[in-house]
Amino acid sequence: MERDVESQAASREYDDLEGRKDMLRGRLLAPELLRAFVAVVECNGYTPAAHYLHRTQAAVSQQISRLEDCIGADLFEKPTRQLKLSGQGKVLLGYARRLLALNNEAMEKLRPGIVSGAVRMGATNCYATTVLPLLLAEFSELYPAIHIDLEVGVAEEMQRKLGPAFDLTINAFQGGEGNGVLLRKDPVVWAMSHRARPHLKTPIPLAVLPQGSLLRRWAQEALTAAGRRWVVVQESSSVEVLKACVLAGLAVGGFQDSTVRAAPGLRLLLPEEGFPTLPSTEMWLERADRELPRAAKCLYEFLLEQLPPWEVQESALASDSAGEIAQG
Repeated sequence: MERDVESQAASREYDDLEGRKDMLRGRLLAPELLRAFVAVVECNGYTPAAHYLHRTQAAVSQQISRLEDCIGADLFEKPTRQLKLSGQGKVLLGYARRLLALNNEAMEKLRPGIVSGAVRMGATNCYATTVLPLLLAEFSELYPAIHIDLEVGVAEEMQRKLGPAFDLTINAFQGGEGNGVLLRKDPVVWAMSHRARPHLKTPIPLAVLPQGSLLRRWAQEALTAAGRRWVVVQESSSVEVLKACVLAGLAVGGFQDSTVRAAPGLRLLLPEEGFPTLPSTEMWLERADRELPRAAKCLYEFLLEQLPPWEVQESALASDSAGEIAQG
């Protein structure tokens, strides 16, 4: 009798061990793919999800394709532009949210002690309004005792304040002049409304950021060097305000190329129309050159995890292109 009990216990233990081995052999749902899937659903589109994740739209699309290959089913009904979850997509969404929440919970438990304090951070308008809000909300869930003081600024002002006032900045620089971690490269272009012709006026009406902005300085210097007169008709620290002014046909603006591409009512102005080529911007994540408080270190490390360096994005783009060529 005792031998039968021992035999049954041994058999159950063996079955449990085999079950654990089978679990380890099974296909895994990669967290970065689940994050892309949840972002596409919650941001209601590939383009806003790409902005939120600080990826290219092509990279997010590739991640969704990889996830669909992994589970062997479509996550969205065709055509995908309507962005309606398939039956399998609805099932996976619940699991994806739970797995990501469990991952965050594990990371929180593994960090000893409660980190508290304040972090002073400066960021450009683009990052402060489109990229950072959701990221900082996620960070606040992980570190509820940390207060983040985020200030929107222009390039020269933020560079002066890094150290004395700011622990961290995400700032714009001309190519090759930044420090820290390069997050993004973006050409600067001239733009105007499709339905107006402010570029034919003399002087040229401009909508610009405040003094100290790289884009403002480059625009004014380029027109002056080309012998063209200009006048500022709209100044604002908000890119959305400047876009509204340009879309209304009141002015010409100098924007990052990604801003213009996301605004269907704008069109580019080209050199043959009398608007000189402008430099490209580089966006850099930089920390103050001093000992940071623990709260600031936590935020810096979190942003490094969430905002991949430019070389990683370039590598992903190259892989996407290679995949598209192979499929074609």
